[in-house]
Amino acid sequence: MSSFEIILLLIGCLLASSVFSQVLPRVSLPLVQIALGAVVGLFVTADPTQVFRDPELFLVLFIAPLLFEESRHADKQALLRFWAPVASLAVGLVIVTTLTCGAALHLADPNIPLAAAFALGAALGPTDAAAVAAMGADVTLTRRQKSLLSGEALFNDASGVVCFEFAVVAATTGEFSAGHAAATFAADFFGGIAVGLVLGALIALVVRKVRDLGLETPTEHVLFEVLTPFVTFLAAEELGVSGILAVVSAGLLMRLSPRGLTVEASRHALASESVWELLTFAINGTLFVLLGMKLPATLGPILRVSQGTDAAVVCGLVVLATAIVVGIRLAWVLALEKIHRARHAHEYAGTGTAALVRSATVTCLSGPKGAVTLSIMLTLPYLTADGTTFPQRSLLIFVASGVILLTLLLANFIVPVLAPAEDTTEADAALARARAQILRAVIDELAERATPETRAATRLAIRSYRERLDSVLEVEASAETVRDLRVRVIDEQIAFVSRQAAEGRADAELAERYAAALEQLRGAYELHHGVSGGRARRRAHVMRISQALRGQASEEQRHELAELHRAAEKHAVDALTAMSGELTNEERRAARMIAGEHRAHLAMCLSGGYGEGARLRQRVREQARDIEAEGLGLELEQIRRLHDAGHLSTRAARELREEIYLLQMGLDAR
Repeated sequence: MSSFEIILLLIGCLLASSVFSQVLPRVSLPLVQIALGAVVGLFVTADPTQVFRDPELFLVLFIAPLLFEESRHADKQALLRFWAPVASLAVGLVIVTTLTCGAALHLADPNIPLAAAFALGAALGPTDAAAVAAMGADVTLTRRQKSLLSGEALFNDASGVVCFEFAVVAATTGEFSAGHAAATFAADFFGGIAVGLVLGALIALVVRKVRDLGLETPTEHVLFEVLTPFVTFLAAEELGVSGILAVVSAGLLMRLSPRGLTVEASRHALASESVWELLTFAINGTLFVLLGMKLPATLGPILRVSQGTDAAVVCGLVVLATAIVVGIRLAWVLALEKIHRARHAHEYAGTGTAALVRSATVTCLSGPKGAVTLSIMLTLPYLTADGTTFPQRSLLIFVASGVILLTLLLANFIVPVLAPAEDTTEADAALARARAQILRAVIDELAERATPETRAATRLAIRSYRERLDSVLEVEASAETVRDLRVRVIDEQIAFVSRQAAEGRADAELAERYAAALEQLRGAYELHHGVSGGRARRRAHVMRISQALRGQASEEQRHELAELHRAAEKHAVDALTAMSGELTNEERRAARMIAGEHRAHLAMCLSGGYGEGARLRQRVREQARDIEAEGLGLELEQIRRLHDAGHLSTRAARELREEIYLLQMGLDAR
């Protein structure tokens, strides 16, 4: 299989994982991607890592941008407040894990050289807190836990890579000096930080000069940011210091640099966030899919005893490595928690040992191994300095993959039990009610402001608002209730159209055609159980009516059919209003949503949506866009009023404002 085909396969797996993660919300995205990769790996015999001929490319292509992105979002206050425990976890715990895990694996299987075992232990030091973030609303972490996990993940990657590099040098050359290693470690560590700070300051200076000259655009700004980790890493490695630490320090410097609140800065930030979100998803996803794809290929030779290690021993090594990594981490976090609670005894008065152990266990398991560990292991060279094969390379990668999988499983299924998400049902319902109240107020305000010249455009804008209101109300009624009420309304419309024809108010042939279209729509609702697609099916029905109006019918017939459609839509709204007294509360919520759909289509009829010239329709749409922009401003004002009156919390108001800002950007992009 060619490299291009493997890349396409990886992209396809990423797309599929994004879909499956929505279908399986309780399973974290990394586990979904690993599973997809494993399934693909059963059918693809080629080594997926062959795309990257040089193992060192994994450091440059994957680790450097990931760490740079993490450092860009570092919490400044949290790092300053919890710097001591973060440093302890990021450096001390990694070194202890490297030594303990390496020694234990070498003792368990002497076929693994000590230096190679240390390399595996170093790779198992870094954590992947982003894997827990993928679990979303299933987990509740305290601010201290989040700060420790994010700070640790930022710096332990660097310390893990440095330890790994020392171990690999020892494994490939067979030479190791503790004194020389300590001196080199210090030079790498502090030299990398210094080079990163210098390069970060230099890049920031260049960006500022370009900005002052008025030459910077969002595209150039994003390109500068994307290139920064690669340039910084390569420059630092060329100077003989840690490229990883250089990337982290450069990212932190750019994060800590003050930036003014300007329109251009905001545009740059929005563009940057979008690009980095895509990049981090692609990088993390690619690594987890690669992990899954390599599992069958790596396990096969091991099961065939190709390296003198049988399957039971291999699985035992995975369990042993996982137990050591988790056990050391739990003991370390327990010690940190005891020290913290002893210093802040007044904050934890009344909490016992059980609460301490639970908190420490959550923090421990919330730091699973992930993409960084795998990418580090994939940088293992194929050959040693004397040209022989690197000892037990496939076995080491498989053990690392197994530890990643087990720690992810623990994080995905144990952490939600120990730290379940808070019940937000009432808060979500209150927010939905606030959204509905705001949208109704804006609809009323826009209707009052309409003039004869803007009435058609206002109706189109209100249709858009009613669709948004429908989506809010949709969550307040069950799928079956909405479906049954839709079918009931269509029956009312069919009966109305038949009466119109019987009383001579509508042409019998046109009424029969229209009733047939309604019956087809009713059949679609009865066939598809649920709310999903309801508005889409009604829009398809409206499009059929529109096509009939533009078909071979005469001008008089098109006019009669348009009038019949308007009358049927109006009757649907009236019928829903008339039956409201006999409906349950849930049915009333569904009725409001369905009535909004009919009002929206009625507005399209009245705005000249059928049988009018293209130029007139275009002018009305442009006016409607301006009115929608005006409505978004009214929404912000409604949010302010509700917040000032105490009916909306600060957090909810911020969330609603962010939604409006996104809608404003989307409106500008239309």
